[in-house]
Amino acid sequence: MSQHDFSIANQTAANARSDINNALQALASLSSGATAPSTTYANQLWYDTANNQIKMRNEANSDWIVLGTVGTTFEVTGGIPAGAVQSFAMNTAPTGWLDCDGSAVSRTTYSTLYTAIGTTFGAGDGSTTFNVPDLRGEFIRGWDDGRGVDSGRTFGSAQADELKSHRHSIAFAGNGWDAYTGLNQGTGVTDYTDYTGGDETRPRNIALLYCIKT
Repeated sequence: MSQHDFSIANQTAANARSDINNALQALASLSSGATAPSTTYANQLWYDTANNQIKMRNEANSDWIVLGTVGTTFEVTGGIPAGAVQSFAMNTAPTGWLDCDGSAVSRTTYSTLYTAIGTTFGAGDGSTTFNVPDLRGEFIRGWDDGRGVDSGRTFGSAQADELKSHRHSIAFAGNGWDAYTGLNQGTGVTDYTDYTGGDETRPRNIALLYCIKT
C-alpha cells in the first residue's frame, strides 16, 4: 500500500529524492490502500484494497467512480455480468469465459460465477466444484416463468424434442384400387402415409460456441 499527496516540498536533496520515490511508488500502485487518499485530484486512480476495487476520481473531484472489481479476473463495472451466456464465432472460449459443456469447475476459482448460478446446472462433486450448463447441440428457449406457454418447467431444466400431436390420413369411401398403396381397399378403410424425415425435428441453423461469463 502506498499513498502520497503528490506535493514535493522544498527540502534537502536526499529528502526530496525520498519524497519523489514515495510519490512514484504511489503512482505505480494506484494509490492503493483501504481508505481513500487524503489529497485527491480530478481523474486520479485509487486501488481500494478493502473492497478490491479500482476507482477513479470524477472530473469535478467530488466523488469516486468504481471502474471495476479485481478478483481472479477484472470485472468491469456495468460490463457483462457473471452467468451471462453468449454465442461465439470461434471454437474456443475467450478469456473470462468458459465453454458451456457441462464441466465441473472450481467453486473457489470461479467464485463470482458460482455466486451467480450456484448448482442450478449440477453440484459438481458436492463440495468444491459446480457444473456449468451443457449447451452443446442445444437450442435455448426462454424460461416460461409463470406465463403458461411452457408451463411446468423449472429454471435451467432440459426438454426433449417433440412434435405437436397430429396425424395424416387417407380415407376411402368405397371399394377400389388405392393408387397410393397399390392395394385393393374395402369400403370405409383408412390408410396412412409413409414415414418421412430424419433423426430429429429442427429449423435451419448454424453451429456456434456457447460460452458463459465467469
